Amino acid sequence: MEQITINYYLYFLGYLFFAFGASLLLKRGLLATKFLGLQFLQLGLQLYGSYYVQFPLIFEHPNYFRVISPLFYLIGPLSYLFQHFLLYPERKFRWIHLLHFLPFLFHFIELMPLYLSSEAVKMVEIKQAFRENTFNTRHSQFGVFSMHVHLYLKAISYVAYLCWTSFELYKYYRSVSESFLSKNRLIVFWLTGDLALKILALSIHIAFNLIYPTHIETLARDYLYAMEFAIMALFLFLNPRLLDGPYLKGLVFQHSYRDIPKNGERLSENSEILPKTRVKNKSILEKLDRYFESEFIFLKSNITINLVSQNLKIKPRLIRICLQEERDFSFTDYVNSWRIQYAEEQCRENPRWKSYKIEVIATESGFGTRQSFNAAVKKLKGVSPGQYFAKYLS
Repeated sequence: MEQITINYYLYFLGYLFFAFGASLLLKRGLLATKFLGLQFLQLGLQLYGSYYVQFPLIFEHPNYFRVISPLFYLIGPLSYLFQHFLLYPERKFRWIHLLHFLPFLFHFIELMPLYLSSEAVKMVEIKQAFRENTFNTRHSQFGVFSMHVHLYLKAISYVAYLCWTSFELYKYYRSVSESFLSKNRLIVFWLTGDLALKILALSIHIAFNLIYPTHIETLARDYLYAMEFAIMALFLFLNPRLLDGPYLKGLVFQHSYRDIPKNGERLSENSEILPKTRVKNKSILEKLDRYFESEFIFLKSNITINLVSQNLKIKPRLIRICLQEERDFSFTDYVNSWRIQYAEEQCRENPRWKSYKIEVIATESGFGTRQSFNAAVKKLKGVSPGQYFAKYLS
């Protein structure tokens, strides 16, 4: 009975996580917010179900047996997709992403006969689990694989996604500048700290299973995951702007040689429609900036306005008008300004770039030829590449 009393904390914590997850799922914003909400919903259901599978409640509620087992296949995919769409908010969810959920679906389908069976049949399975002194039984009349095999499959899945998440985070940190990381240090701390907590929870969980390989209780595991998500939720509650994603660099147009007209300096004859036009232009510019920053599309030498238009679902004509009216830029100038900024940041902060020749800088920055690089720097900065980058190169 004391064990059940302790588990009440997980029971009510499950309700809190479920409510928090539902609020995030309904919240308007980035796609990453939806996946974070799904994570909390998954954990809420898991904690709620874990309460009823504890001894002796499982004998009173046999219908909860094996219900939460498929949910463990969601931990890795949801965590990865949340981070992925937070770091790259302009990317769209595609049909191929559904492949992440195939293990969950497979495990759920193979257990459907058990879920639909009578309580008497489920009691036979429960007694088998207690005879083996573990829920990860080696023998069962249900499922393609035994629960013992699924234990290893879940562990492999979780570790694989943890490695994948770590690699993508590392690659993202390496791809952006130090100034960008400094500007977004809060989200960097959040994602890195949460990853460290996941690794810690996994390490403790593995150690627990090695020490108690046949222990039937799941309390320690649930407390570990609950602690990790509680810390994440608290940090998010104190810093709600984290769900806006990384802040834009905001440096693209600050170093341009040409003078950029400020809001209000270029007035059209029809001033009544100007505010609406500016709002629309601002929206398009934000989408362009976010797309170029998150995807590094400007590093492709063959980038075209039609490609950008197709990915953002904005007509090429609107993109041209927006850039011309708000920045006095052609699309080519806009792309080249990103390339030059990228080269400038890398030369300033990446030691490897300091030894590059101008030709290499041009190629690595997305310019197809040295001539196009010279022309772009001369046009946007007013000097030759050699003069402009001399202060950064050794």
